[in-house]
Amino acid sequence: MNSERKKNTEAPKLSEGQVLDYLESNPDFFNRNEEALSRVVLQHNSGDAASIIERQIKTLRNRNQKIDTQMSEMISLAKLNEEIFRKIRALCTSMIDIETWQQLNESLATHFLTNFNADYILCNIEESSSTQSLDHIKFEEIRIGESFKTGAEPLCLQLREEEMHDLFGSIHKKGQGTESVLIIPFGSRNRKGFLSVGSKDPLRFNNKMETMFASFISSLLGRVVHRLCK
Repeated sequence: MNSERKKNTEAPKLSEGQVLDYLESNPDFFNRNEEALSRVVLQHNSGDAASIIERQIKTLRNRNQKIDTQMSEMISLAKLNEEIFRKIRALCTSMIDIETWQQLNESLATHFLTNFNADYILCNIEESSSTQSLDHIKFEEIRIGESFKTGAEPLCLQLREEEMHDLFGSIHKKGQGTESVLIIPFGSRNRKGFLSVGSKDPLRFNNKMETMFASFISSLLGRVVHRLCK
């Protein structure tokens, strides 16, 4: 009888889930039972024992470090975007007053080779009767695989030395191995064109690169070319 009564009076065992649910429902439990903190011991991976307060401090410190790292990355990205925006704005300003192909040629060289630190820049304009000879503007089809001509969005590619030389012609310097290029298609009424921005760095223009600014350049260049082709 006594043993049976003892079994009935024993407290039921709680599962970990029940304990966790209770603590989440009562976040002030340890405030009301501070003496319990000194009796709770957590085991580190290193084997050292620590109180729940020490573990909580460590957790919060690690969380703050992650937040600091994320904030630093966001600030760096914001500064980079601000710098790119400043360069894009300068490019827009220079193109507003362009009245000749020669001026466009000089603007492309100045802003992309100098401001954007590109190694090569070439603008191909198809279906044009112009016979001008310019360093960075060619009135002919772009020399690249047909599969890369069909898309309307900017495209980042890694090309071999021979492919880069076919694309950029005499302005390309051989002996660089694999390089990268950003190809920006643009349209001007019944004319189609491509702006190719090349780099000796094979990783500079890659598939993970954000192309929002490149799309803006496409729209801007299309308007300028349309004006000059009139």
